[in-house]
Amino acid sequence: MRLHSITLTDYRGITESTVEFGPGVTIVEGPNEIGKSSIHQAITQLREDKASSRKASVKDTQPVGSDVGPQVELHLSTGDYEVRYSKRWLKQPFTELHILAPAPEQLSGDEAHERFLSLLDETVDIDLLDALDVAQGRSLAQAPLAEIKALHGALNASGEAPADHDAFLDLVEGEYLKFFTAKGKETGELKKLTDELPAAEEQHRTLDERSKDMDALVERHARAADRLATVRDQLTAAVTEREEAEEAAKAVSGLKAELDRAAEAAESAKREEERAAEAHDRRGRLIAETTAADEAVKEAAARRETVTETERDQDAVVARAQLALDARQTELETARTDAKTASASLAHVRARREVSELRRRLGSIRDQESRAADARATIGSITVTAKDVDHLGDLVTEVRIAQKAKTAAAAHITARRLGDTDVRIDGTALSETTDAEFAVVKDTSIVIDSVVDITVRPGQSPAELDRAVDQARSALDAELERLGVDSLDQARERAEVRTNAEALLAEANSTLRALIGDDDRDRLDAALSRAEQLIVEAGEPAGGDAEADVATIDELEAKVESTTAAVDTAQDAVDKARAALDRTRTDRDEARVATVRAQAHHEQAMTTHENLTARLAVDRDAHSDEALKDAHASAQEQTKKRQEEAAAARARYEAADPETLEMRLQNALQLLDSKQREQDTGRQEVDRLSALIDDRAAEGIYDRLKVAEETLDSLRSRLARLRRQAEAIRLLRETVLAYKEEAQRQYVAPFKEQIERLGRVIFGQGLSVEISEDLEIVSRTLDGRTVSFESLSGGTKEQLALIGRLAVATLVDESSGAPVILDDAFGFADEKRLSALNVILGNVGRNAQVILLTCQPDRFARLGGAHTVSLG
Repeated sequence: MRLHSITLTDYRGITESTVEFGPGVTIVEGPNEIGKSSIHQAITQLREDKASSRKASVKDTQPVGSDVGPQVELHLSTGDYEVRYSKRWLKQPFTELHILAPAPEQLSGDEAHERFLSLLDETVDIDLLDALDVAQGRSLAQAPLAEIKALHGALNASGEAPADHDAFLDLVEGEYLKFFTAKGKETGELKKLTDELPAAEEQHRTLDERSKDMDALVERHARAADRLATVRDQLTAAVTEREEAEEAAKAVSGLKAELDRAAEAAESAKREEERAAEAHDRRGRLIAETTAADEAVKEAAARRETVTETERDQDAVVARAQLALDARQTELETARTDAKTASASLAHVRARREVSELRRRLGSIRDQESRAADARATIGSITVTAKDVDHLGDLVTEVRIAQKAKTAAAAHITARRLGDTDVRIDGTALSETTDAEFAVVKDTSIVIDSVVDITVRPGQSPAELDRAVDQARSALDAELERLGVDSLDQARERAEVRTNAEALLAEANSTLRALIGDDDRDRLDAALSRAEQLIVEAGEPAGGDAEADVATIDELEAKVESTTAAVDTAQDAVDKARAALDRTRTDRDEARVATVRAQAHHEQAMTTHENLTARLAVDRDAHSDEALKDAHASAQEQTKKRQEEAAAARARYEAADPETLEMRLQNALQLLDSKQREQDTGRQEVDRLSALIDDRAAEGIYDRLKVAEETLDSLRSRLARLRRQAEAIRLLRETVLAYKEEAQRQYVAPFKEQIERLGRVIFGQGLSVEISEDLEIVSRTLDGRTVSFESLSGGTKEQLALIGRLAVATLVDESSGAPVILDDAFGFADEKRLSALNVILGNVGRNAQVILLTCQPDRFARLGGAHTVSLG
C-alpha cells in the first residue's frame, strides 16, 4: 500500500490543504496547530468512520464557528488497485470511491465505504496498517505484532516456520500428565507407589531389626544364666570367709578391753600428778607476789611526795603569766579603737569620691541606653530590609523583562511624517526627520488632523507571554503588599532609615560595652546607692570638694596604716603572752595529773599488798609448804607405775594385729553383700530375658519378616517398571518441546536480526535483543549488560519501539506492505541518536514508504532522499 496525496477541506483549522507523499520518506513539517496531526487523524477517520457518523470524534473535526462539513480525499495504491477515496461528514455528507486501475469503477455512499474496506482487506493486512501507524504520544509503546499475517508470511519465507505438532504434543502432554503434574512433580499411580515404598521399606527394616533383636535376646539369656551360676558359687565362698573373720575379731576384742582399762588408770594418775604440781607452784608464786607488793608500796610513797611539790611550783608560774596577758589585752583594745576610727573616716571620704564618679559614669550610660532604645523603636517600626529591597528590585526587573518580551512579540508600527499635516500616534506627534516605533500591545490611536482617526487593535499575544507578565506583576504586587510599601523607591527610603537606625544601635551598644566594661549594670546602681548611704550615715552632704577629699584621703590612709601597725604590734604581744600562759597551764595541768596518778598508784599498791598477805596466811593455815611438796612427789611415783602397766597391755593388743583383722572382716561383709546383690540382679535379668523371648516368639517375627520381604520386592519391581515408562514419556516431551522452541527461535530470527541490524546504527556493534514468541522486545543487551525493556530510559524505549516498526516495514513485501506514519516521534532522542535515526529512516525509505509529521524539521535535517512538504 502506498499513499500518493491527501486533501483536507474545512477539517479542524484547515480551510483547504493538499499534501503530496513521495514513494520513500516524506517529511510534513510546520508549526504547532497547523494541522499535521489532522492529516494523520483524517487518514484513520476516512477508513473507519462512515459519512453518516456523528460521534464525538467526528464532530471535533468540524471547524469552530463554521457551519460546514469536514471533507477528506485520499489518493493511494494498494495491491493492483489505484483509487481516489473521499468523504464529507456532518453537512451534506457523501462517500465517493473512484477505482482508477486496473479497471475504472465509480461507487458512492455506503457501497463505496464497504467496497473500499474490501479492497483493503484483499490487499493489505489491517493489523499491519495499525501497527505501523504511530499517533502522537504513543511512540514509547511497542507495536502488537503477534497477529500480523503479513509479517508471519515474511518470517515464514525468510526463516523456518515452526512445525504444527500441536496434536502430537497434546497426546504427549496427556501421557505426561498421567505421571507428572504441570510443574514436574510425580502424580497418579507413580506417586502412589513412590509414597508406599518408604512405608514398606520401613516395615521390612523394623521386622528385620526385631528378628535380629530376638537372636540377640537368646544369646544374652545364655550369658546371663552362666553369670548367675558363677555368682552363686562366689556367694558360698564369701559366707565362709565372713564366719572366719568374725571369730578372729571376737578374740582380739578382749585384748582391746584390757588396754582401755590400763590406759584409763594411767590417765587418772597423770591428772592427780598435775593437780599436785599446780598447788605447789601456785604457793611459790603467791610468796613472790607478796614480797614484790611490799617493795611497790615503798616506791609509790616516795613518788607521791615529789610530784606534789612540783604542782605547787607550777601554780605560782601560771598566776604570773595571767597578769602579763591582761596587760597586753588592754593595750590591744586601745590600738583597735584608734584603727577603727581612722578606717571609718577613710571610708566616708572614699564614698563621697565614689558617688561623684558613679553619677558621672551612670549618666553617660543612661544617655547611650536612650539612644539604643530610640534606634530599636525605629527598627521595630520598619520591616523593610536591604535584602527585601534587593528582592523587590529583582521582581521589578522580572516585570520589565516579561513586558519587554510581550512587547517584542507584539506587532510594531514604524512611522514618519511626510508632509506638514500633524500626525499623532497615541498622542505622540511624529517628526519629519526620524522614524518613530510603537508596539501594539493595546488599542493604539493614529490621528491625522482633519483627515482620519485610526484605531489599531493588537492581536492575541502568545498565552505564555501574557502569563509571564501576569505572574511577574502578581509576584511584585504580593511583595509590595507584604512589605507595606507602594513602590521600590519607598522601600529603599524605609530600608535606608532602618539601616541608619541599625548603625546607631550598634554604635550605642559598643559605647555601652565600653562604659560598663566587666561590671554589671545593676551592680553599678547598687554601688551608687551604698556609697550615698554611707555619706548619709556620716551626716555629710552628698557633694563635696573633690581636691580636698583627695588630700584628706592621703592623710587618713597614712593614719590607718600607722594605727593598723600598732594593732598588729599589740596583737603580737597578746599572742605571745597567751602562748606563754598556755604553756604554763599545760605544765601545771601535767603536774596535777602526775600528782593524782602518784596518789592512786600508792593506794593501789597498798591494797594489793594487803590482799596478797591475807591470801598467803589463809593458804598456809590449810596446807603448809612442806605438805604440798610431799604430795607432789607421791603423785609422780603413782603416775610412773600406771603408765608401765598400760604399755604392757598395748604391746599385747598390737601383737594381735587388730587393724588387719578389722579390714578382713569389713571386706568379707562387703563381699557377701555385693555377691547377694549380683545374685538378685542376675536372677532378675534371666527372668526378664526369658519373658521377652516368650513374647517375641508369640508374635511370629520370622514369618512376618518373610511376608514383608515378598511385599517389598513386588513394590520395587512395579515402581521400577512404572518409572521407566514415566522417564520415557518425560524424555519424549522434553525432546518435542526443545524442537518446538528451536523452530520458534529460527522463526523469530529474521525479525531479531533486522532489529539488531538497524539498532546497531544507533547503539553500536555490541547490541543484541531478546525477542519473545509474541514478537515483542523483551530486553536489550549492550556490551554484555542486559536490561529489560521496561527498565530502559524513555528515549531508548521509544527508539527500540520505532526500530521494531521499521524492521517490520523492511521485512514485509512491498506489494502487501503499508506506510509507516510517525506523528511527532523521536522527542526523547539526543542529537547524536537523531543523526543515527536519520540514517536508519533513509535506509528504510528505499524500500518502504515513511511519512514523518513534525513541528521540528531540524530533527530530520540529515535524512537523505526525503521529500519535504511545508504547511502554513
